[in-house]
Amino acid sequence: MRKFTEEELKGSDGKNGKPSYVAMGGNVYDVSASGLWKNGVHMGQHHAGNDLTEHFVRAPHCTEVFERVKLVGKLKKKTTAESRPKTTPQWAQLILALHSHPIMVHFPQAFFSFAPIFLMLFYLFRNPHFERTAYFLLVSGFIMITPTFITGLFHWVYKYGKSQSGVFKFKIVMSLILFIYAGALLSFHTVRGAIPADPVDFSIAVMYIFLIPIIVSLGYAGGTIVFGGRK
Repeated sequence: MRKFTEEELKGSDGKNGKPSYVAMGGNVYDVSASGLWKNGVHMGQHHAGNDLTEHFVRAPHCTEVFERVKLVGKLKKKTTAESRPKTTPQWAQLILALHSHPIMVHFPQAFFSFAPIFLMLFYLFRNPHFERTAYFLLVSGFIMITPTFITGLFHWVYKYGKSQSGVFKFKIVMSLILFIYAGALLSFHTVRGAIPADPVDFSIAVMYIFLIPIIVSLGYAGGTIVFGGRK
């Protein structure tokens, strides 16, 4: 069976009519016939011609998927310690397996999305319980920002190798903006206390509504990272 060097593997990147080869666990596979590897790119983030072993931890599928493609050779291992790829520590892999950030991120998304909805219901039906619900959803969302941000940083470091691509930078910046903005809104509403239904307080209503585009942009960035797209 043919043995590939890393340089030879890079030559099969699926571009300009070249085959698409990827390495996984020391084996080299031909994924050229797979529709998921069009032009040597998978889900907008994995590129043919590379050893994907260290990146496989982020994949939503198991190694059995490689049974569906052709095994064409073995990848030659480098012998020097300096050339060995860095591996994710075992303890970090165990934490990543818990999917802490994908779980955690849904809480602030839900709280901050429903807070402005309940505030609008308050003005529509004049029911003070809706105003209090909007406020407590805001409080809950703000509380959940910190653990969500911490788990997100953990995944960025140990799952995505501190990737410097634009989508990660955008997500980090927008997370900080959300923390500052939600904190300011929470402080403002806390100082105001329970607000009356009449007249409509447009200042606080607009601030609540602006939570939605922030949350949507963060959700879109997260979807881009997981499912592929422009980075």
